Amino acid sequence: MAILLSTAPVSAQYFLTPDEQDYIDKTGIIQAVSLHGAAPLQYADKKGEIKGISIEVLEKISELTGLVFEYRLLESVDDAYDSPADLVFGISDSYADENITLSHPFLESQTILYLNSSVDPEDLSEKIYAGTMGSTQPQGISLEYTINYETREDSLNAVETGQADYGYGNAYSVAFYTLQNGYQNIITIPRGKEDRAYCFGVPRENKLLLSILNKSIDAIDDREMQTLILNSTTNIERRITPHMIVSSYGLELIVLGTLIITVLSVSILKNLRDNKKLKLQNERYQILSNISNEYMYEYYVEQNELHLSKNIIHLFENQEIMEEAVAILKEALQNSAFLQSIYRIELPLSAEKRVIFKSVSSLICNDKGKVYSIIGKLIDVSEEEAERQELIRKSETDGLTGLYNVNTTKRLINEIMEKNDPHKLDALLLLDCDKFKEINDTHGHLRGDSVIVQVSEALRNTFRKSDIIGRVGGDEFCIYMENVSSRDFIISKYRQLVNSLKQINPDADITVSLGAALSKGEKSYDDLFAKADTALYVVKNSGGDNLSFYSEKKL
Repeated sequence: MAILLSTAPVSAQYFLTPDEQDYIDKTGIIQAVSLHGAAPLQYADKKGEIKGISIEVLEKISELTGLVFEYRLLESVDDAYDSPADLVFGISDSYADENITLSHPFLESQTILYLNSSVDPEDLSEKIYAGTMGSTQPQGISLEYTINYETREDSLNAVETGQADYGYGNAYSVAFYTLQNGYQNIITIPRGKEDRAYCFGVPRENKLLLSILNKSIDAIDDREMQTLILNSTTNIERRITPHMIVSSYGLELIVLGTLIITVLSVSILKNLRDNKKLKLQNERYQILSNISNEYMYEYYVEQNELHLSKNIIHLFENQEIMEEAVAILKEALQNSAFLQSIYRIELPLSAEKRVIFKSVSSLICNDKGKVYSIIGKLIDVSEEEAERQELIRKSETDGLTGLYNVNTTKRLINEIMEKNDPHKLDALLLLDCDKFKEINDTHGHLRGDSVIVQVSEALRNTFRKSDIIGRVGGDEFCIYMENVSSRDFIISKYRQLVNSLKQINPDADITVSLGAALSKGEKSYDDLFAKADTALYVVKNSGGDNLSFYSEKKL
């Protein structure tokens, strides 16, 4: 008689169910993936070997259960979730996908603040936050002041070099990279947003694998887990920096032996590093642009070259329109005022359509402090601008007729009269509805409002687009006309207005009176208005339904 034994270790047989042991027996290699650059949780060393706390714990689970894991590190969280992997390792709930179920945590860590030593930790408003792609945006931190980097190490490097001002990270990662890279400009403060728990994630339907992982994590006692964590966090390939050499062997050894070579080497390496940083930063902005609804650009100052992200290029109807927009944006970028604050700019997208964008930009300087390039983003604020213009329109117009209100009418006419040419003939007209009080008293205010609306429509139909038309009283309207050829022109406009009223409402007996005052270089609105009012008074006293010029009694 043959006896079949489980391939799971003897220790696992005490806490695994028969179904779970059967799953282990039948399952091949478990494909496990995660995000690179998250040491000491998971990372690839110089030889390309994948290491970290997550790997130590999974290897312990393999020892306990017999499961076999194969590890891969991917470029982004999205890549990890999109892959056909069986397990995602070393993730916190802030990165968890809705289709993933998290195991019990195997590591908990406080989230700490790290910042450039030049930054005041008590004043982080309007400071640049260094985040990591795929992580949840911390509450209270605006996206406008956020740069997301590919890895935690990239975000720490950005704070170290001053490209960003501060960030948040788990205590293990911050300590690991600080020791490995020998950061000199980063300080840490144990004042975190929240504690983070790191887990394994499996697809929701794989309940057996989740149960095996949870039981295995629970089976590892606290002392053994701390040993696994300690092994990973102390296994640091420390990078040698000039600062370390000087501290260990003395400054005179470097100065005496390699002074000339050092000066030349530092200069060359600095330029190469700057170029690499600029290239990496440009790539990060490009990635950010492609996954957001914002439009990124980079302007190279000396070359006068403007590079646009792919998603902004697709906005333009054709090449000619894009070249026009590029010329407008270049001109704005050459203006220092454009760089000192958030700037609004109007760009054409087609022959008929122009859009208002808000531009937010940052300067990239070389080692001499000279501006090398300008990186920025354009945010479509057309709806916001339309709402603002609508509020302005409402504040300037009469609610019933849509014509200019009294204050706007006076302001616009004053602006013209201040620049009046004495050789140019203008006219100010005052129009009044005849027997308007009688209409209100007899037929009610709704009927009176209807008459006002019909008169305003007739005024629009009669006068030129360049003329200023406003409602300055209950049934009183003001029209200012520039470059009037003669009095006959005004008389023809009055007759045209009367005909327009009859066409709008043939059944209504609406008549209007008009007083006109001509101006040659006159500067006072009030004086001209008074003259037109005098002319209107003459018409009204004569029975209305007519036109009169100032100083004339009647046509």
